[in-house]
Amino acid sequence: MEKGSVRIFVWANVIWFLIIFVLCALPGEDIPDPRLNIPHLDKVVHFGMFFIFSLLLICPLERRTSLGLGMIYGIAIGVAAVYGGLLEVLQHFFFERSGDILDFVADVLGGAAGCLCYPLVKRILR
Repeated sequence: MEKGSVRIFVWANVIWFLIIFVLCALPGEDIPDPRLNIPHLDKVVHFGMFFIFSLLLICPLERRTSLGLGMIYGIAIGVAAVYGGLLEVLQHFFFERSGDILDFVADVLGGAAGCLCYPLVKRILR
């Protein structure tokens, strides 16, 4: 991966990190209701946000470090867990939202699913 491509992934990570933060910091009443009849839609959104987040983390780590894929996956899941947990604590104590352990679980599962799907995504993008 060229240096410019790595820079793009770094910026993509920063931007996605901030998007997740803003979405989780918004008061619940400010989040528009999409009027979709999907059970636990908020958990699906958390899962999706962290699925993408882990994919964005894995790619530059694989290309620019000598770490093995298992270690990289561990880092991606660990970052998803720490960031997701921190957001839930912030929601509970500082934002006008309630922290939810199931949102945290969805964050971690999304990060893990991103790791599981990374080889397929990598193959598709080639």
